[in-house]
Parts: sequence; C-alpha cells; structure tokens
Amino acid sequence: MSSRKGRVLVAMSGGVDSSVTAALLLEEGFEVIGATLQLQSCGEAAFGAGCGGAAGPAQAGRVSRMLGIPHHGFDCRKQFEQAVLNYCWQEYSRGRTPNPCIVCNEKFKFGFLLEAASSLGVSQIATGHYARIERTGQGGVQLKRGLDRNKDQSYFLFALNARQLEAALLPIGELSKAEVRAQAYRLGLPNAGQEESQDACFAADHVCYAEILRQRFQGEARAGEVVDGQGRVLGHHQGFHHFTIGQRKGLGIALGQRAWVKAIHPESASVVLCRDEGELLAQGLVASNVTWSPSVVLPRPIPCSVQIRYRHQPVPAVVEPLGNGRVRVAFVRPVRAVTPGQATVFYDGDILLGGGWIEKSF
Repeated sequence: MSSRKGRVLVAMSGGVDSSVTAALLLEEGFEVIGATLQLQSCGEAAFGAGCGGAAGPAQAGRVSRMLGIPHHGFDCRKQFEQAVLNYCWQEYSRGRTPNPCIVCNEKFKFGFLLEAASSLGVSQIATGHYARIERTGQGGVQLKRGLDRNKDQSYFLFALNARQLEAALLPIGELSKAEVRAQAYRLGLPNAGQEESQDACFAADHVCYAEILRQRFQGEARAGEVVDGQGRVLGHHQGFHHFTIGQRKGLGIALGQRAWVKAIHPESASVVLCRDEGELLAQGLVASNVTWSPSVVLPRPIPCSVQIRYRHQPVPAVVEPLGNGRVRVAFVRPVRAVTPGQATVFYDGDILLGGGWIEKSF
C-alpha cells in the first residue's frame, strides 16, 4: 500500500475518539495501522479495562476491519501493574493521591506505543487526545490545549518528552466533541453512538480504588486517629489510604456538621479534619520532578497560569525554579485543596509550559 504522508500507528481503545482519529488520518492519506494496548485483564472492573472499557479491544478490531486497516494487540498487563498500579499504591501508602492517567500516558499511550511503532518500522504515532501539537519554526514542538476547552486533555500529557511529542499526531485536538461525534456518524463508524467514557482511565472512586490496590499488593492498612487542628481526637480510621485532601464524604465519623480532610500525616497515621472550608486554601505549593516543554528556558521566575487538577480552573501564579527539578509556585489568589501526589501544570495561554508533581502546599 502506498501512502502520501507515511505510516502511523494509532492507539485504538474502541472508543469514538480514537476511532475517528484513525479514520481521519486514513482520509488524509496516511497508511494507518491500529494498535490496542491490553492493560488489564477482562473482568477487573474495579480498575476499569482501559479507556475503551471491557469491550474496547473487540470494538477496536471491528472498527479496524471496517476501515480496512491492520490491527495489532499488545499485552502490557505485567508492565502496567508495576508501572501504574503499583505506583498508585505506593502513593496512597505515603498519604498522597496519585494520578494514574498521566503516568499511563507517558509510559504506555505514548511510551510503549512509540516503541511498538519502531518495531513495526513506523515512525509516527497518534492518539485520540483532545490536545494539539504545534511544530515551531525552529524544528521544535510544543503542546497546546485542545480547542474544545471542555474536553482539553493537555493536563494529562505534560510529562511527554520531546521524542514522544515529535512523533505524535493528535488530529481531533482541533475539533469539539460534538464535531468528533458528527464525524463518526459521517464515516459510518459502528461505535458512533457509543456513550461517553470516563475522563479518567480508572472508574472506581478514590476510597474503594485505594483499598483494592492495598489488597492487590498486600499493603499494610495503617489505622490511626482522626483529629482536629488542635490535635483533639474526633474518632479513628482503618487506614489513611482511604482519604484525600479536601474530601468531605465518607469520613467515617459523625460530627454533626460538615468537615473536610485538611491534612494526612503518614508518620503518625493521623488524618486532620477542619470544619471551616477556608482552612483548605493555600497560597502556593512546591512541586518536584518537573518536566518542561522542549521550547521552554526557565532561568528566572515566570508568570503563568497554573492548574492543580484536571477540572481545576487555572489561576495566575509565579513559578520559581528551585533547582534539581523542583519549583515553588506562588498563587495570585488562594487555591483550595492543593493535594500532594497530584500534578500541577503550567500554561502560557493555550501553550503548555511544563508540569510537575505536588509535594506540599503553603
């Protein structure tokens, strides 16, 4: 098969977004090869079965046959268990709240996929993420928000390296979700009417998910005290891995009024509650393991907008480099529930400058 634009390996979950991605690239003149990464065993519903659900691989194969493209399956379950699931449990066991989707994107949706492409003699990869990659005049690349701000997924991609970005195509980043759905119907894709999948790859809520991970990795459930800001004991818990900063429901004790998790202290296994939601506000944070866009040089503090979780409204801030991959972020206005273990991502308008992992707030 000849191709005007070259060969591209497309990550196909079986969902509408990745299916439209493959179909549009095919229409543009690429030689498209489908790839589905098996990350979980069928039936492991507590973790989800990847972004396409349990029926994803079969649906991806069906779409590939309809498009007339080859389709490959890759068994990544062992690698996924160690790189993503074990990482999540280690974070929970340290009193932190992990973000598995960012790690999965870096190591599998783009990392493993790029290596698989190389093994097939393919130099380009594509996914159905709502984000954009812009080729700069100097031969570099930069990541930008998707045009549909309600679906923008650039936050989940901050850790991608230059090689991954240079090889990647994100064709639906220029489209809205409604436009992608319309394309699916126009193309006659069998999953055009498929319901929207979860934003995150893991559908279980934080409490149940953390406990299932603890059992899976035979971790210790460190019971302890639930206290207020003055150290007064309010009750007891069966493991601080059940909690996350800002949590209000499922606290396991009745106080007669609303309360939120303000802090988790793994060294003493205590969970601190506050009755005033204002106590969750922070002036800034410190982040580590920061990844910068290939086009960014950071010799001094820079003003930017900062996002501390996927659905968080970005706030103006100043990011100051501390050395050794760490930064200090000072918000222009206080931010609620800054959570260790989550990602903080920095933007200049639509351009993603970089991001890192939250260590602490102040």
